[in-house]
Amino acid sequence: MVLGILALLLGLLLLAGLAATLFAMARRPASDPLSPRAIAGSCWARYRDEVLAGAAWLAAQPAEEVTVASFDGLRLAGRLLPAENARGVLLLFHGYRSAPQVDFSCAARMYHELGFTLLLADQRAHGRSQGRFLTYGVLERQDCLAWARYAYGRFGDGVPLFLCGLSMGATTVLMAADLPLPPTVRGIVADCGFTSPLDILAHVMRAQYHLPPRLLLPVMDLFARLLAGVRLGQCSTEETLARTALPVQLFHGEADRFVPCEMSRRAYAACAGEKHLLTIPGAGHGASFLVDRAAYTEAVRAFLSSHLL
Repeated sequence: MVLGILALLLGLLLLAGLAATLFAMARRPASDPLSPRAIAGSCWARYRDEVLAGAAWLAAQPAEEVTVASFDGLRLAGRLLPAENARGVLLLFHGYRSAPQVDFSCAARMYHELGFTLLLADQRAHGRSQGRFLTYGVLERQDCLAWARYAYGRFGDGVPLFLCGLSMGATTVLMAADLPLPPTVRGIVADCGFTSPLDILAHVMRAQYHLPPRLLLPVMDLFARLLAGVRLGQCSTEETLARTALPVQLFHGEADRFVPCEMSRRAYAACAGEKHLLTIPGAGHGASFLVDRAAYTEAVRAFLSSHLL
């Protein structure tokens, strides 16, 4: 009887771990990220009007649809918005279960008016990019490398590249920092990124779902290996930033309840090269630019301008 009970409990734990892994990592059916329902259920709910106005501006810009192949054979999609007499190129990576036209709806115009061509990438298992599973930056870091190499091949030695991301996109670019990036990559701008898949999953389990991370995460890691080919603990921003001399500009809202501000502070502490951190009081997840546009814009302008040569 005892063995039967143990077997039942183990079976339930495996089922729970599989369900949690699919919920957290499997691609979901395509939907409109700018629909009222999607925005209402996101961190952008209180900024709906600003997001929709920014998305309308983005949609109105002349853009080229571009693609690259990932290291594991996926077709990754993006949109290229050229700037006249561009000072450089920004590669922009959106966050978890989001889209470029949402996460960069407001800041894209600021970046463009600073004189930069924008390449807005759909992360794997999102939008028009292929992929069955998202991996919290572990495989996405290699996708970032593919996009950087694409931009280098297209624009050449004389055009500076910057890697920029928000939320999971920030983690993507920070985890790519120690990869063999093209020589024209001049720096990284990362807004409200988390330190590792294990860290963010544990935080969300405790804070939002009141689940036991120590019990579920090992099972989720097992299924992540089986289904997506990754280990949840195989990469962290702290590790990669300790191995790169690339300049880094970090942002984080001090009222962020989804990704704790402490995660950007830990990334900042780990940086081996030039580093800057601006935290915005009262800003929730992804909202630092919207809460203090002046401070955010000045920090971005100063950082990008100082690394163009």
